Amino acid sequence: MTTPTGKLAWGQAGNYDASDDRAVITAVTAARVGLVRPVRAEAGTGLQIIIRGGWVGVASCDDLTSAVVGSRDDVVVQANPGPGSGSRQDVVWCSTNPDEGTWALSVLPAAATAALSGIPLLWIVANANNNLASQMTLTPVDASIERRAMSVTYMPASQGFNDYQATTFGGAVGRGVESIPVYIEPGQWYRVRYFAACPSVIGGPWPPHTLEGRIGIGERTAGQANTASIMRRGAVICWARGTVPVISELDYVFRHNLNDPAVTRVFDGRIWSNGTAIIRPGGYNDLGPYVQTLTVEDIGS
Repeated sequence: MTTPTGKLAWGQAGNYDASDDRAVITAVTAARVGLVRPVRAEAGTGLQIIIRGGWVGVASCDDLTSAVVGSRDDVVVQANPGPGSGSRQDVVWCSTNPDEGTWALSVLPAAATAALSGIPLLWIVANANNNLASQMTLTPVDASIERRAMSVTYMPASQGFNDYQATTFGGAVGRGVESIPVYIEPGQWYRVRYFAACPSVIGGPWPPHTLEGRIGIGERTAGQANTASIMRRGAVICWARGTVPVISELDYVFRHNLNDPAVTRVFDGRIWSNGTAIIRPGGYNDLGPYVQTLTVEDIGS
């Protein structure tokens, strides 16, 4: 299987005009990178994944400039077989070679792209013993240039309405809401907002500490298990009494350091108790998954 490659638009091989062109692209995009038109992907024969023509984006190069990448033709990449157990998250990555004026697509583990120039095109979830691309979950990366909302997710109904007990952020793993993987760029500001409309508690008797709860937002590198999430913002909440819901909202606003490489992150919103209370995150089934919402926004540089 050959590696799909193509020429950088406004990025011919060379060191003078091409670098000037890429500097112009960097300036007019305010150093933002991402897809302008997302890919359309289909499973092909065996482990082949077909990337349909028509995608285009702005990708980082390794010299502090940006280049336009994209293809009008269909190209094919080769997925990696699934692991022996569990699951693995891979990504179709578009890397850039400014000296040659080319881009190239490859399938890599999500965590391996942290220090690479380029942009992600497609997320791949390969479960145990998946030997066909048709058995894998293929999720195109959404467009991000001039789009502020990067991820909007809701509480999964399959787990959200079940009662649970947890007294730490880590103890609430697998609960609440997680974002889709989002591409975080150096120098950009981001806002992660976790909204929980009706987390309630049940049980008793009720000394004060059992009515005191916590709400938190954590983050992890894409491809890591949800147990790796590190809490970045937290707040205290208080239920008036058992079974009574409380509306809570938490913001995590941060800037990705200019000296750090671009990285793909997943954010987690969770609720837990400061005592022995049982948490009922759904509260009201008629509201469905919208009782909890997690949004990730790019709010500028």
